[in-house]
Order: sequence, then structure tokens, then C-alpha cells
Amino acid sequence: MWRYGGLPNDEERAKTRANVETALYSQRQLLDNALSSLRQREPGRINLYLLAVAGDGSQEVFRREVEFVQRQFAQRFGTAGHTVTLVNSRTSVASAPMATVSSIRAALAAIATRMDRDEDILFLFLTSHGSRDHEFSLHQNGMELQGLKAPVLATLLKESGVRWKVVLVSACYSGGFIEPLQDGRTLVITAARQDRRSFGCADENEFTYFGRAFFKESLPKAASFEDAFRQAEVLVADWERKEVRDPQSGAMLAKSADEERSLPQISSTSAIDAQLKRWWEQLGK
Repeated sequence: MWRYGGLPNDEERAKTRANVETALYSQRQLLDNALSSLRQREPGRINLYLLAVAGDGSQEVFRREVEFVQRQFAQRFGTAGHTVTLVNSRTSVASAPMATVSSIRAALAAIATRMDRDEDILFLFLTSHGSRDHEFSLHQNGMELQGLKAPVLATLLKESGVRWKVVLVSACYSGGFIEPLQDGRTLVITAARQDRRSFGCADENEFTYFGRAFFKESLPKAASFEDAFRQAEVLVADWERKEVRDPQSGAMLAKSADEERSLPQISSTSAIDAQLKRWWEQLGK
């Protein structure tokens, strides 16, 4: 139980210390196992690879969101064996590799060795808190981790050599990632404009607001990632104009004045649009 960002009693603090020790001794093996399980590409077609990152372990919503996307992409886009998930969570230090700058770099490098870097597509999904100076939060309870700044992510992607990319950043102020990631071959989607917060980062939530709008509500019926964004953009704007409760859990989805709207962003080019269209057309074959 976390209250106002802290643990309320000695028992919970002791559990966190135990988690830290478990992480120190198990993380290298967990990451190696995850990367070694990546399969080689399927020849004769454009392959999609998924790297999903849950950044802040103090709230379980990010882990839940990544797990949903992993299942969704495996079922709809055939990414089983082509997926790496990196998760910071108080529940998974003994079972899943943590999200750090180093593990993200290693995952990108491993994925690049399995794929055709000139033909296949990487979908990179990052969900966490974000800062006004456009740093994606990487936090594990009891540990001080380096955050992921937008120019650093751009460098990691360049180092990987992967040509075609879709990068979706769900975090406050995530629009600040767009300019550093633009290279003519990358579709960038963000949950908020560079100067706006995004919403829904509650520990009890299944999704952030943009994650719910894009992945759960829009992508299943969309004809492209851009189509899913346009549908999600409308949903988020509607939720942020009024109080909306989840019909199943009763949890608050959003309440925001117009000046506090997140204003999700998208940036694309004709080149990545054409490559994504070719890949998308394969899905019905």
C-alpha cells in the first residue's frame, strides 16, 4: 500500500528492501532469458517487432498497460516471439526484466539482430510519468534509476540501425519526444503535447487515458495506427471535457478544464506511411 508516494509502515518498507535484493541478483538472468527467446523473422514478408516499456514501478497501471499491449499485439499482429517487455513494478522483480536505459539499449540491439533492419518494423511503446524537460521516468521502488531523455532515446534508436519505427510515448509532456525522434522513417505518437500533462496514472487503473483510448477502444477497429490515433484523440478530448467513469470499475477516467487538455500528438512521413501500409495489407492475407 502506497500513500502519497511513500510506504506507510515498516513491513512494507522491508518488502521493498527484499525486492531490491531480488532484483540485484536476478535481473541479468531475466534480461538474458527475455532476449534469447526472441525468434528470427519470418521470411517473405514484413515482420513487426514489439518493445514495450513500463517505466515507473510505483504505480501498477503502467505494468497492466504493457501486459495488455503484449497480448493484443500477439493476437492481432503475430508478435509472439517478436516481443520484449521491460517492466518496473513492485510485483515483478523476480519474473520480468526491469526497464532501465541499459536494458532498453540491450533490447533494441537484440531485436535488431533478429529482424531485417531495412524491411521490418519496430513498434516501441513506452508508458510512464514524464517531466517538463521531456524525460521519461524509469523508477523502481527502492532504487534510483536514470531517466530516459528524448535525445538519448533518439541515439539508442539510431545505434540499433532499425530503419522503420513506430514510437508511442504515453507520458506527461511526451510531445517533446517528437522532434528528437524525427528522421523521415519514424511514426511518432504521444499522449500529450510537449507542454501538457496526460492523465490516468492512478495505481488502481487498468490503463492511462490515452492507453485506453488508443489500444483498447480504437486499435481493434482501426485500419492503421494513424486511424487509431485519430479515434483516440476524439475520445481523450471528450473524456477530458467532463467527468467520465469506467462502466465496469467505477473508477474516474478524467476531469479536466479545456486549458488542461493533454492534446495528443502525431508526426509521420510519406515514407513510413507507405511501409506501414504495405505491412498492414499483409494482415488480411
